[in-house]
Amino acid sequence: MTGVDKKIKKYLKRAFALKIVKYTAVAVWLIASTGFNVARSQISYEVDTNNVAWGERATITARIGVNATDNLFSTDTFPLWTDSIPGGFEVLEVIGPDTLQPSENDPADWDFVVEKKWVVTAWEKASVDLPGARISVTPTLASEENQVEVQAEIIDVKWTTSDQLKRAAPYLAYFLAALVIIILVIKTLEALGVWNSEKKTQIDEETIPAHILALEKLRELKERQSWLKGDAKTFQVELSGIIREYIDKRFMVHTLDKTSDEAVKIIKMLDISDGDKYAIESALKVGDQIKFAKFKAAEDLHLKSLNACIDLVNNTKPSEDEVG
Repeated sequence: MTGVDKKIKKYLKRAFALKIVKYTAVAVWLIASTGFNVARSQISYEVDTNNVAWGERATITARIGVNATDNLFSTDTFPLWTDSIPGGFEVLEVIGPDTLQPSENDPADWDFVVEKKWVVTAWEKASVDLPGARISVTPTLASEENQVEVQAEIIDVKWTTSDQLKRAAPYLAYFLAALVIIILVIKTLEALGVWNSEKKTQIDEETIPAHILALEKLRELKERQSWLKGDAKTFQVELSGIIREYIDKRFMVHTLDKTSDEAVKIIKMLDISDGDKYAIESALKVGDQIKFAKFKAAEDLHLKSLNACIDLVNNTKPSEDEVG
């Protein structure tokens, strides 16, 4: 064997020895720290009751006292109960973990307490023994020892059609009486002219000439003067809707579903005066500024737009020959 081979072999032996020392030191540290952690983080258990009947609930509370300077606590220290607990109990709910202040009975070196709870129940014989706590299931007993009480038998009653009608008769009478009263009230209001159904209103609007209907709506809009009451936006929306509806019915076009710019292009193609075209274009643009750009127009500008729409209807309404 050459001198180089001997040196390599000697070097490998030293490296192997150093690894053994390193891994041994790490293992000792882990064992020591784990033992210390367990010693400093012992779990204590409490239960709110020691005996439960079938289907009743019990709460198991686990507490761990922690010293902040140790910084060794881990939530993995708690039992990993999710669906069931050894002993036959079913887990209904897991609460926490939560961090709490130590109580007066806790050790003085505890800086805080970590607490976790399990709400459990059981439907058969079950029991669990924990450090400092025990729960067992006690079935409901009858007078004789160890004899489970038998629940009363459920009686299935089959009602005849006649019996069902008799039982439902009072409720049917109340319903029919209320229905008759409602119908009588509606008929009375219609007779007095106070009530108009939506269908009747729709039929009336379809039979009324477009210019008469538009002028009536514009008159009502003018009387309300909503632009003077801080509701200029709603006023402009209604004004735009009324004049577009009139133009669509009068000239057989479609502007209601168009933007203001698209509606203006359609209006410019109509057989009306340039003055009316300009007035309506101005009214629509002012409305857009108020509705979308939050523009605050002077009070007379709203009235000017309204009068422009009224003039357009009067200037473009059918002649007597067309109506005849």
